[in-house]
Amino acid sequence: MNKQDKALALLERGIRALQAMTYDEARQHFEEALQLDDSLAAAYSNLGLIAMGEAQPDKARNYFEQALKKDPRDFSTCNNLAALEQSLNRLAEAEQYYLKAIQLNPASSESYYNLGLLYSKQDKLNPAKAMFEKVTQIDPDNLEAFYMLGNVYALLQDYYAAVANFQYLVFHKPEIQEARVALAEMYRRQGKYPLAIQELRGAIRDNPDDPDLIQHLGLVFMETANGEMALGAFERVVQLDPERPEAFEILAILYDVAGFAEAALEACAEALRLAPDNERTREVYEELKQKLADKPVSDAVTSPEVAVENEPVAVQEEESHDD
Repeated sequence: MNKQDKALALLERGIRALQAMTYDEARQHFEEALQLDDSLAAAYSNLGLIAMGEAQPDKARNYFEQALKKDPRDFSTCNNLAALEQSLNRLAEAEQYYLKAIQLNPASSESYYNLGLLYSKQDKLNPAKAMFEKVTQIDPDNLEAFYMLGNVYALLQDYYAAVANFQYLVFHKPEIQEARVALAEMYRRQGKYPLAIQELRGAIRDNPDDPDLIQHLGLVFMETANGEMALGAFERVVQLDPERPEAFEILAILYDVAGFAEAALEACAEALRLAPDNERTREVYEELKQKLADKPVSDAVTSPEVAVENEPVAVQEEESHDD
């Protein structure tokens, strides 16, 4: 075996060690390979990845730059160097390396996706949209790209396009909760409340004890003036997460609207206990306290318990009044 073959064999061992996350062993193999053949760009690039993982950015940059000197057409190293610059918030430099990687290998979706993330971080929505659209064309199985594209369209207030992307994602992976919530939110913004409720209920069926989902559904019920369903939803939320002050405050308001003054004051007191510095909550509490004090005894309404144990209206299968 000649020197070059030995260097390549060491490079392969280093790659296997890197994949096995035995980084010291990988580093040793790459360094030994370079001692035999210092033209191996992949060895420099992989040493850069190790240094990057060890939070040594200057060392990583030096290795990546050495790799590009040995092989200026190595698009993977361009991607790695771009990711390094992006992690250091050197966004202009990162953009240039991503663009170079795309120029070297326009068929790879990775650079387009990473550049889309970079543009999104800078609120450059139209360039971000173009990048994510390119990813979905090259790799229709990249569901993360559809999710990001839907988010970009939502920020651009193109809700129909956002819905199309989230629908594609939900159709292929209905278990992805974030996509169903995002789709429900797009329906809500379009005023398609029955569809929003349907998506949220579907997500709740798969995750019946998720207070975030139930709270989201409760807010939709509030927006559609369906107080009874909203009340059931927020009772369930505080039952699942009794450390959520905003849910107790909303529950207090719902109880007040329903005429349950004592329950409203009790719920608001709990919200204030959890968030004692919240001035808005304190104001609501004082208003409810005064209202209860001014209420004639004969008008008192028997109030329900906060966080009741019965099955919440919000997660039942019946359609709401607005469906």
